[in-house]
Amino acid sequence: MKITSTAINNWSTSNIQVEEEKITPYKYVEELPHYEIPQSCRFTVSRPDLQAPDIVYYQSIPEKEGFPIAIFCTGSSTKNSISSVIHFHRYFLQECMDLGIAMVTVERWGVDGNEHNETEFMEHYTRTQRLEDHKTVIDHLKSHPLEGWNGKFIFVGASEGGPLITALTADYNENTAATINWSGTGDWSWREELWAFSQKILETAKCPHSITLGECESCSKTFPSRQDYDTLMDSAISNPTIEKDFLEMTYRYHADAMAFSPPNYQKLTHPFLVVSGAEDFIIESSDAFVQKAKEAEAPVTYLRVDGMDHYVRKRPDIIARSFEWLKATLNL
Repeated sequence: MKITSTAINNWSTSNIQVEEEKITPYKYVEELPHYEIPQSCRFTVSRPDLQAPDIVYYQSIPEKEGFPIAIFCTGSSTKNSISSVIHFHRYFLQECMDLGIAMVTVERWGVDGNEHNETEFMEHYTRTQRLEDHKTVIDHLKSHPLEGWNGKFIFVGASEGGPLITALTADYNENTAATINWSGTGDWSWREELWAFSQKILETAKCPHSITLGECESCSKTFPSRQDYDTLMDSAISNPTIEKDFLEMTYRYHADAMAFSPPNYQKLTHPFLVVSGAEDFIIESSDAFVQKAKEAEAPVTYLRVDGMDHYVRKRPDIIARSFEWLKATLNL
């Protein structure tokens, strides 16, 4: 029998089942791979300022009823390391799929998949902007609920994403099921944490003369004293420009981070996992966070990992333990 084009065009589309393309899990090692994001998984929502570009976000939905939505917040970027959040999404997607939970990640201003605008990114890259963008997406998800969603959020953040998901946990307390904070939980201000980071560099890095930086008289003057550091931070506050930077972050970023609200421990009333490496530069800040959280009777579990630094991605065993905690806590 000859099948004509007319016959094909007249064939009811109800007889054709097209499987929607989905984001695929992938754990990169160092170099980020090129990845074409399925358009069916890319979504946009308008920012409150209608003159601003839309927020781009990605979602992966399980094939089950009664699922929570996990909001994942990635860490920081510098001008030379701008990349899509899709890689962070794919890195932890398999764990979400295994537990039957939805996953949502939000792009930063100026990034859309494989495309990014460096100028737009740097002009708008602050913690506050990232927080507001996440809140806009969350409010959109609440007002336009996904079919099968149980109304609960799980917040997961790493490094810079940590303060963001801590704030989101407090802001959306009634909708929070649980929180996982990897290497981003601190009680100290940004001024104090950044100073600790700079001192960690002095302790461990090598100068051009192959001497530990803190011991090299020739190079030590390139690193500010505490007094010079505070003067620099005060300058960032008084002139939050993107034209100047310190440790690869703009003065605008530093000024905003120093003004970012401290943790609201009274609003942390749901299971909260703190994961910190004992070798991390903010470990004492993390210790202080846990102490104050417990004083506020917050249900905090502390995984303080000996031998681990700031990068939890290098520790698949700790990632596995985190998701085991989530599974047990929520009976997933």
